[in-house]
Amino acid sequence: MNRRNATLAVGLAVFFGGGAIAPAGAQTAATLVGVSGYGNFHAAGIVATIAGDTNQNASLALEWRRVSAASFRAAQPLIRISTTTFTGSLFSLAPGGTWEARVTLADPDGTTGTAIQTTTFTTRSAILAEPTVQTFYVAPGGDDGGPGTLGQPLATIQEGANRAAPGTLIWIAPGIYRERVELAVSGTDAQPIVFRGSAPGAILDGADAAIAQGVTWTGEGGGVYARTLGFPTGHVVSELGRLFRYDTLADLQALPTGAPGGYFFDGTTLRVRFSDNSSPAAHTMQVGRLEEGIVLDGRSFVRIENLELRHYGAGDYGKGIYLRYSSDCAVRSCRIHEVGAAGVWVKGGERNLIEHNEIWDTSIFAWPWDWTKGSSAENNGVLFTDEIGRGNVVRRNLVHGTFNGVGPCGGSAPPAGITNETDLYENVLWQHTDDAFEPEGYCSNIRLWGNAIEDVHMAFAVAPASPGPTWIVRNVAYDFGNTRTSQVDGYLASALKINSGYPEPVGPVLLLHNTFLSTAPGTAALTLLNPGVSTFLRARNNLFAAPAEAIYKVNPVVLDFDRDDLFRATAGRLAYWMGSSYATLAALQSATGQEPSGLSVAPALADPAAGDFTPLAASPLVGAALLLPGVNDGGAGAAPDLPDIGAIERSHLFADDFEEATAGRWSAVAP
Repeated sequence: MNRRNATLAVGLAVFFGGGAIAPAGAQTAATLVGVSGYGNFHAAGIVATIAGDTNQNASLALEWRRVSAASFRAAQPLIRISTTTFTGSLFSLAPGGTWEARVTLADPDGTTGTAIQTTTFTTRSAILAEPTVQTFYVAPGGDDGGPGTLGQPLATIQEGANRAAPGTLIWIAPGIYRERVELAVSGTDAQPIVFRGSAPGAILDGADAAIAQGVTWTGEGGGVYARTLGFPTGHVVSELGRLFRYDTLADLQALPTGAPGGYFFDGTTLRVRFSDNSSPAAHTMQVGRLEEGIVLDGRSFVRIENLELRHYGAGDYGKGIYLRYSSDCAVRSCRIHEVGAAGVWVKGGERNLIEHNEIWDTSIFAWPWDWTKGSSAENNGVLFTDEIGRGNVVRRNLVHGTFNGVGPCGGSAPPAGITNETDLYENVLWQHTDDAFEPEGYCSNIRLWGNAIEDVHMAFAVAPASPGPTWIVRNVAYDFGNTRTSQVDGYLASALKINSGYPEPVGPVLLLHNTFLSTAPGTAALTLLNPGVSTFLRARNNLFAAPAEAIYKVNPVVLDFDRDDLFRATAGRLAYWMGSSYATLAALQSATGQEPSGLSVAPALADPAAGDFTPLAASPLVGAALLLPGVNDGGAGAAPDLPDIGAIERSHLFADDFEEATAGRWSAVAP
């Protein structure tokens, strides 16, 4: 056994329940202490606790069924994340069902007690209750002293919030509302409080009204114009896009980020320079004077729907919607754009739902990475922070133009339980300067599936995602590396980022059935860089295809790769591995033991440039995948043939129940 294979063997032992091998006399039998389940809409997490097993070589098999089903179905085995804790995930579940999971303990050293335990759990209902107690109407020109009826509406959304109680609908007519709205009460499961735009054009705007309507500016030379403000600001936007926030007047005068321009605020005077040296008086200027749009602080069962929120950012952390330690709340069908730090910021809380929104920013994608990183423009479409609870869901959103797309992990363990049980699926993300998805921090049972990504620096950044596991299943990432960051600023792109400067190791990561395809010049499909400590990375049935190496690996992370298609679109080595180059798959297999049944063939997809990643009929990916119980064996019964490698199935599209959309939607990366 060569040194690399010896390292792999140790890593496999760690991943599948091993660790430091104790002396024979110290080996003990394992005991299954308990099993629990937690259901979301379409997925669930299972946590099992054991005792004994001093040498950590026990394993736990997982099966599941609907309670009315006659037999159990196999799922992926549970994964050890500590000496006593295993966890895993179930996919292909339907909302509003009752399910049973069965866990079976095995240990070469024997087991004590009951080696098989079951747990019952439910998935969340897809039906959201409507408020039926009272409705308050809000419209421009209304009167906050009036009754808030359709004929005599209120003038402000805040007044509707002031009058709200469980079962209240706040019905908001089109118009611009320059407000920060905060709610003092919560709804209930049966009678939520709902803020709802009655039609497109119901807009909450955080910018100063007078400046937006046009004011005078004083020229100071060199294209710099000034105006004294009577309020603090940390965010300026024009009709040309977001302006870069500089920390000194000298930087503003030099304008290193280029178009459309920038600003400098010294606490009293706002100075602006456009790249063409035009006066701000010739532009529509949006200068943020409110920090947040809607704030839910410690609230529950509140929904925000069909609203537009824009231009928030009086300080450093402008937010469109801020869910602070709030639970069972939802942000749905909103348009959130050009806010300082995050379109939706979730701090703490559990079971929140963010769906069907479009969240975007402007200008950032074209700015230099070295200037943007660490600046006020290092923002997110959706960001989770601090003690994130269990069961949050981010699905079917469009997110584009922000520095990072979605950051779904907090900084510490959930207040209740070990795993996050966060699901992110069927989102479409494009044009992100850095990471599309950034599961970094305390991440355990984070599941990302069915997402489409294009034109980003890194598709998935797990740097670090700990203690794991992070499930990355059936996603399409196209043309990662097609960014200024990658092509101009000199940073290596990748479908997956594991390198970080933090001491926490990247927990187990599972890459299953993804299509990672780039045509960006010089880009490798998978670039595993230092620094950073990683425990284990498993890949099955993925397409890794790019103009440069299929795998470029300098981080000593232990890999378990098999049945992936590793394809290089240009001449050159297929893989670079810890100082060695491998021209062919056979050479990589011989030296590392990886990809024992892997492929290295042109994938032959329908039309990736047009967003269609379906394998052609003659593609070598069709029917070539390994069977993965619980992932590609079908939610309602086994498929008639083997599944295809990659995210998109040709022969039995969506037979594994990762659907709720058409083939066109699943193949499309951006609208």
